[in-house]
Amino acid sequence: MGEFLQNMYVWLWAALAILMIIVGIKYRHEHQGLLAVLMALFFIFMTVWYGLRTFAGYPMFEGTLNIVFRCILGGFLIVLGLIYWFTRKRK
Repeated sequence: MGEFLQNMYVWLWAALAILMIIVGIKYRHEHQGLLAVLMALFFIFMTVWYGLRTFAGYPMFEGTLNIVFRCILGGFLIVLGLIYWFTRKRK
């Protein structure tokens, strides 16, 4: 059961990345397009990270790699939050 869920995470992140790319293309001249593209990059990162763990067997959530993962995750969260905040503030 655990292996099935790991595979599902990879496909979930990939599906979300494709969805955000489509949204980014649709709204490419608006702020929503920028947010969608950044979210697509985040979901691509998550797909690769979980894919390395699931299919290659690398320990991606242990030791130094876990710290790197959390720093990248926090950076994405801060950047997306700031863009969202500045967009709402201008309206």
